[in-house]
Amino acid sequence: MICTGLGFDPGKQIHGRKGFITVDLLGLVLRVLVTSASMPERAGAKLNVHVLVGLSDER
Repeated sequence: MICTGLGFDPGKQIHGRKGFITVDLLGLVLRVLVTSASMPERAGAKLNVHVLVGLSDER
């Protein structure tokens, strides 16, 4: 999933986008989620796991 919107994270002083990566125990990439920088890390991590497990309709 790629979010084209840009944002700003005042805590990290980041403009643009953030990436959330899910890997398995061997370090193989399972999912990459790119969001605007304004999305908090907690919300991005939850969305990434819910999409991976199939609890969300996002792709």
